[in-house]
Amino acid sequence: MDRKTIALVGICLALLIFWGPITQYLGLAPKRTEAPIVTPAPVDTTPAAIVDTVRAVPVVSRTPMAITAPVDTLTPEKRFTVVTPLYELTFSNYGGGLKKILLRQYTYHGHGNVLLADSEDKVVPDFETAAGAFRAGRLPFACDQSDLQLAAGSAPRKIVFMYENGRGGKIIKSYTVNPDKYTIDFDLAVEGIESFGFERSYRLVWDITPPPTEKNLKDDYGYFKVVANTDKHIELADFKDGVMNEEITGATGWAGLRTKYFAAVMIPRSRNADGFVARGRKQMEMTAGGSVETRTLSAGLEMPIPNYGAMGDSYTLYVGPIHYSMLKGLDLGLEELTSLGWVVIKPFSIAIIWLLPKIYTVIPNYGIVVLIFALLIKLITYPLTRKQTIAMTKMKDLQPKMKALQERHKQDPARMNKEVMKLYKEAGANPLSGCLPMLPQLPLFFALFSVFRTTIEFRGATFVGWISDLSTPDPYYILPVIMVIVMFVQQRMTPTDPKQKMMMYLFPLLFGWMSINFPAGLVLYWTGFSILSYLETVMIRRTQQPAVTVVNESP
Repeated sequence: MDRKTIALVGICLALLIFWGPITQYLGLAPKRTEAPIVTPAPVDTTPAAIVDTVRAVPVVSRTPMAITAPVDTLTPEKRFTVVTPLYELTFSNYGGGLKKILLRQYTYHGHGNVLLADSEDKVVPDFETAAGAFRAGRLPFACDQSDLQLAAGSAPRKIVFMYENGRGGKIIKSYTVNPDKYTIDFDLAVEGIESFGFERSYRLVWDITPPPTEKNLKDDYGYFKVVANTDKHIELADFKDGVMNEEITGATGWAGLRTKYFAAVMIPRSRNADGFVARGRKQMEMTAGGSVETRTLSAGLEMPIPNYGAMGDSYTLYVGPIHYSMLKGLDLGLEELTSLGWVVIKPFSIAIIWLLPKIYTVIPNYGIVVLIFALLIKLITYPLTRKQTIAMTKMKDLQPKMKALQERHKQDPARMNKEVMKLYKEAGANPLSGCLPMLPQLPLFFALFSVFRTTIEFRGATFVGWISDLSTPDPYYILPVIMVIVMFVQQRMTPTDPKQKMMMYLFPLLFGWMSINFPAGLVLYWTGFSILSYLETVMIRRTQQPAVTVVNESP
């Protein structure tokens, strides 16, 4: 092998070795924590089993944010449910808040609706004073609401909870449920503040960690984070000795929790928060599928409160999917929750998640949509690809002449380079033109990686047969094998320097090995694109003019 071939092999091996760190640096893959090696038991991958497994894990108590106020045991707990086309909300008078949020439009890969919150002893959002002397989480609130069902298009419904301390003080929590939106308006009012003896600030806390929703629990937990918007978008998942305890000051537009595909976010409407707190704990737990690093998280908004009199704040609660266009429409910066890759890649990702759903409205199969998208990209890049094929053919025809020049001027490198450039010019060849079609493909490839891995539109999207979820790897490796075969055949059709034949065999194998863990949608795209490239090469070679005859070289 010559030095160029050795260098290319080295680059491929480096990509193979450092692929994980590279994708993490570019924001295309979550950071993973190594788990101890265990011998896993047979895995039950049904949705119910996933939820039961996680519920069976001992719940780790978070670092307390406040002391719970005593419960009036003479007042029985009352729960009621509000059902809309989008979600099912379970409220409790203990704490005057939500105990359970079920998303009716999303399932655990086909069976059972996704839970965004589910707790027996907590409510969200909770109200507590910042120094921890008071927490309303299990105070008995009064509410006359019963079970309620809201049809699509019906008017929003307001639900009011009230707690009185018997000394002239009141805490009023109001929820306005809109049946057609994933947002809930939440109003908090306190009267007779001096009767409670509150400190100078309070926290609105989201303290119920969403259950995992995906079959791959390790991957799913890797996306569990506390999120906030100050002067920039913040995502916190840094633990020291298994504990996260962050307090960040400054004007805060919103804060909450996110998973891979869903979010629960508190958004102040009347005024910005003065900061936010992030609490969490992680630990390794054994489940039916082996060792899993679980995370429990809590987010709280810091809000000032007067010493006496009354106070009122208004919020919007977003409880739903991390859907780019839906979040973008709220105009609150929540679209930053979508994991669309590095800043250079993000525009390509946005274009993809705009275009593919548009095609899907006409052809309701995302696998076919991906193949149509590959065809569109091939049509767009055809002029460059044609130029590439012709340039590579010319470069192949010039190899004997270049070798002769190198032998003739091996003692004079400057003269050799001058003659080689003259040879290129006379033949109308450009050694760099063969790389041009790959340049737009690179950011597009990484954008597709991000989109299919973390965009909810493609969660559970099916193609045919064994491909039941384009956002996860092919379970039987059929697509990667087909892709390797097509790439190999396509490369054999491409004019190549004989000294670099090894790369023709090595590159498809390396790429196929890496694609085993790629989302099936990405592998489907590249397989379709490679097939089209093969057909394109056949067509260009049939229509290509005979190679250009090069004029005599300078002596």
